Amino acid sequence: MTQHRSRITLLAFCSLLAASSTYAGEAQWGADDVRQLVRDYLSNEGRTIPADARIGPLDDRMQIAACATSPLVQPRSAYSSSLVVSCSAPTPWSFTLRVDGIDALPVAPVAQKANVSGPTKQWSVIVPRAALAAGTILTADMLEERMTNQPPGGALVKGVSEAVGLRLVAALQPGNVLTTRNVARAPTVMKGETVTLLAEGEGFTISATARVEEDGYEGDLVTVRNVKSGIVLSGRVAQGGTVIIR
Repeated sequence: MTQHRSRITLLAFCSLLAASSTYAGEAQWGADDVRQLVRDYLSNEGRTIPADARIGPLDDRMQIAACATSPLVQPRSAYSSSLVVSCSAPTPWSFTLRVDGIDALPVAPVAQKANVSGPTKQWSVIVPRAALAAGTILTADMLEERMTNQPPGGALVKGVSEAVGLRLVAALQPGNVLTTRNVARAPTVMKGETVTLLAEGEGFTISATARVEEDGYEGDLVTVRNVKSGIVLSGRVAQGGTVIIR
């Protein structure tokens, strides 16, 4: 019975991989173009990218509209395995990609408490550069360090690097001090993120590219949509953001 059930799972997943898909818009860019954007970004950041570094997940057969504006590449967190590549025009698109084979991305140094003379006590605090909505995943370019004479009134986030990758639980306005009460750990996978979908059974493993339909932490059961076929499946979030179905 177990072998029969595994055979059915294998046949079903193979059908999903074989299903055809049509990408919207005029197809001008492929997976290698998106990978090159990541390589250029890392190079500009002073990173050495080995030739065999894996950037993905991306379907090598995909076709997307070429970006008419400057594509945006920024770290989702302080780790090299999480970068967001996005374009706003003519057809908006976004990919959350992981880069394997390089060290952690450089982030802003941890801010130290001010060393000042005299009776006035000051605190080094982290504040947003612009208004940020609840649910925002913090990146280094959203934040800056300031000095204040006013007690923050909460447990301080010690530096920009400590805040990168966390998610705001409430909206913040420019100048509002970021404390540990304002943030929470970001989910392992987020709605709209591109992930690797794995089907596992007795003696086989098959992979495909999928987009996550809801936020999820490691161990959660989430809904994903196969990028090629459009079919919706449920899978368990695994370490590194992979989603596994059995």
